[in-house]
Amino acid sequence: MQYYLIRRASHSVFIVLGLMALLFFMIHILGDPVALQLPEDVDPKTIKEIQCRLGYCDPLHIQFVNFYWDVLRFDFGNSVRNGVPAMTLVAEKLPNTAFLAFVVWGIGMVGIPIGVIAAQRPRSIFDRLVNLFTFAAISVPGFWLALMLILIFAVWVRVLPTSGFAEFPWDTGWQSIKYLILPAIALCPNVIARNAQITRATMLDEMGKQYVATARAKGLSERTVQYGHVMKNASIAIVTVMGDELALYMNGSTVVEVIFASPGLGLLIINGINDRDLPVVTASIFVIVLIVLVINLLVDVVYTYLDPRISYK
Repeated sequence: MQYYLIRRASHSVFIVLGLMALLFFMIHILGDPVALQLPEDVDPKTIKEIQCRLGYCDPLHIQFVNFYWDVLRFDFGNSVRNGVPAMTLVAEKLPNTAFLAFVVWGIGMVGIPIGVIAAQRPRSIFDRLVNLFTFAAISVPGFWLALMLILIFAVWVRVLPTSGFAEFPWDTGWQSIKYLILPAIALCPNVIARNAQITRATMLDEMGKQYVATARAKGLSERTVQYGHVMKNASIAIVTVMGDELALYMNGSTVVEVIFASPGLGLLIINGINDRDLPVVTASIFVIVLIVLVINLLVDVVYTYLDPRISYK
């Protein structure tokens, strides 16, 4: 296991460096990085001075080496808009996104027992209702649901705010929680539906395999068959989906953050793109890559505890 973790960590380092190299060349393919961040009416001499000060007058291979050195030091330069280090802005916004992501991810676990019950009662009324719910929840666009929630709870009923989510750390009590309710409700149905759907489908697939019939023929109780064998084998697919969901929402629920003006990572990236703030966009992409790689590594580790047949050599 230790050798596997070291090997995967080393692979992750190469993936990060490779993606950063791709990002470096994409930035230069788009044109002059300095000119992209300045208004069109700026004097060419001023642009040239800024280029030389930031190192863009150096040969491309020197810029490439300097870029990697900055990546290793987590130094992506200062934000064009705010004048503060880009990583500082990312560090400020990431906890807001992380808190919302873990809330949604935790509530989304409700879909697992729903899927288990539906799989144990195929073609029942409950199973049909679950299928209807999952189809509707996955089909409804998140931005539409967010707008409907604003219309109902903020405009008509006026019990919940549409924006005003504070920076991390938040105030205690209702003053903090009330700003998370609508964004969480907008995201949770899709997560619950996907977890229920994958759990039901995987459970039904496992229940049709030969080892289930063998276990029942040996006289094992239905509870042991369902939770000791079927659920254990089905959990591999469930953990995979849940890991993908956590990585997705940790990277910023961009649409929901924009609609509710939630100061998270997704909104930071959108603002950075609109402001042509390359340091902020680059730092955000770097953090996103790290988050995805760490979560995938944790998911692989969980596999070994769920299924002993999986061995990493």
